[in-house]
Amino acid sequence: MLFLFGFMLLMGAVDSLNPSTIIVLVLLLGMLENVNRVAIYVAGIWIVYFVGGIAVFTGFSTVGGYLAEQFALIPDYVLYGLEGLLGIGLIVFGMLEWRKHSGQKQVTKSLGVSTWALIVLGAGGTLGDLPTAIPYLGFIAKMTEMGVPLLQGIGFLIGYCLVYIFPLLLLWGLYVKFQNQIKDKTESIVRRIESTSRTIMFAFGGIAGAILMFDAVLFFFGIPVRW
Repeated sequence: MLFLFGFMLLMGAVDSLNPSTIIVLVLLLGMLENVNRVAIYVAGIWIVYFVGGIAVFTGFSTVGGYLAEQFALIPDYVLYGLEGLLGIGLIVFGMLEWRKHSGQKQVTKSLGVSTWALIVLGAGGTLGDLPTAIPYLGFIAKMTEMGVPLLQGIGFLIGYCLVYIFPLLLLWGLYVKFQNQIKDKTESIVRRIESTSRTIMFAFGGIAGAILMFDAVLFFFGIPVRW
């Protein structure tokens, strides 16, 4: 389980570099009358990720055996063809992340936002930002492959979701501590966060996609690689 714990930390860290949720958090810190209410926004994100993870994990566990039997019947050329397409998709995903540009936003006044609005903002944004769920689904698939029991799997999902929201909690804490010094630098922080996360996602998509494409091409040339 040590490997799975490390895999959880790695995938959670990659997944946590979500520019959408981080930028919204930074903007909320500059907009809300009471900055501590961003905890509601973060809670909405955590709840959706955790509940969604349980739903996917229990679904995988229920139909995993049947899918494994059906998977074994799929011809190799189909699997490697899909692998190649997935590789292309990851490369395209990385390129799209790289080309994203954040619009310059200025906050001119503090706002009072209702509790439900903050929950919906966090939950809805998490549901809508589907590309960033790729590491999460990969981690859940790895748990299913390793036959992790349900209760233990729930524990891992709790840990993963905590890793996912850790950058948000860290930014919140730093903002509260250094609010007077950094309030005027909100836009600069947003740009730096987006630039760093975009670079990491570009590298992740490009490298992973290239490996998958290379493996598929070797198969079709008659020299499959046994990993």
